[in-house]
Amino acid sequence: MNRKKRIIILGATGSVGTTVLGEIVRFREQFEIVGISCHSNIERAETIIRDFSVRAVTVTDPKISVPKNICGTVFRGTDGLSAMVESLEYDALVVSMAGVDGLRSVLRAIERGKTIILASKEILVIAGEMVMSLAKAKGVAILPLDSEHNAIFQCTRGDNRFIKRLWLTASGGKFWDQDLQTIGRATVAEVLRHPKWSMGKKITVDSSTMANKGLEIIETMHLFDVEPAQIEVAIHPSCTVHSLVEFCDGSFLAQMSPASMKYAARYCLFYPERVDVQEQSLDLFRLDELQFFRPDLEKFPCLKWAMEVASSKQSKRIAYNAANEVAVTLFLEEKITLGAIPEIIWNALSKVEDKNYATVEEILAVDQMARSRAKQLARRFF
Repeated sequence: MNRKKRIIILGATGSVGTTVLGEIVRFREQFEIVGISCHSNIERAETIIRDFSVRAVTVTDPKISVPKNICGTVFRGTDGLSAMVESLEYDALVVSMAGVDGLRSVLRAIERGKTIILASKEILVIAGEMVMSLAKAKGVAILPLDSEHNAIFQCTRGDNRFIKRLWLTASGGKFWDQDLQTIGRATVAEVLRHPKWSMGKKITVDSSTMANKGLEIIETMHLFDVEPAQIEVAIHPSCTVHSLVEFCDGSFLAQMSPASMKYAARYCLFYPERVDVQEQSLDLFRLDELQFFRPDLEKFPCLKWAMEVASSKQSKRIAYNAANEVAVTLFLEEKITLGAIPEIIWNALSKVEDKNYATVEEILAVDQMARSRAKQLARRFF
């Protein structure tokens, strides 16, 4: 009998982590969760620990009180993420936490030869060259968990020799066919009602500004070793086709499934195999017309600037991501309008020199500096 695949899930209490857990529940005889992390949702973490007999947890919010005897080993703070990844025995690290705090953990897991199941696009946005070069040197698989990149991976199976273009599909969020005035004055409640996907708050806001697709362009460049000019974005409101690969001979391959992260999660968990699942998927005879639209870059400047940043050096990508995170947080706190987000990003980009970095310390220092500048720049919008 084969032993269970041992998993650590960073960000287990979030929306993507919950989806991964849902798939593990269905096949729990094949998986063992040895460690999880949460930021502040300690109640949800306790439930996961109990339900899956988890032996270690990292709580990253220093203000949260952790109950005694929550599990065998408790780590604290972002340093605790790396300590947990270093100390446990496991086969795959699922990185489903938002932001850049998981960067050191990913690098340490790669050093140890562990498979990375990656949903945190920010890590590749700020340190893609470092992560991918180390993974290549160590022979480690980076399995993309985002539906778009997972779709491309399914179509290419790691063979990038014949790629002409990669087409990232985008829902367009709630406002893709609205005018600029409507987008600019949208409320938090309106933005968070995504028409197709159930996601975390930050990524749902990013979908409305299309900053999410901008981040995915940079992530795509690193994951599949392609030039920014080889990446296209198409708005596809039905969210049936998750991405397409255009090959040099003119052929296209597309991956299709319902709008749920569970298909990508399942693929990564069982890779390189596929599991036989008895459930309803797409009904081809009931599909809406497969329509694709060119994004309006004047309406969605976050996407336009990401295309430019993808061709720039690392400092610009770090600033783009940092300023966007700062601006989204302020929007969710109802301190700025949705229309202020791209202005904050643009102002932050204009303050940054074009430069690459060689160490994690440099990358994270520039990230913190960019966040500080973005907060200062944002004050004029309060």
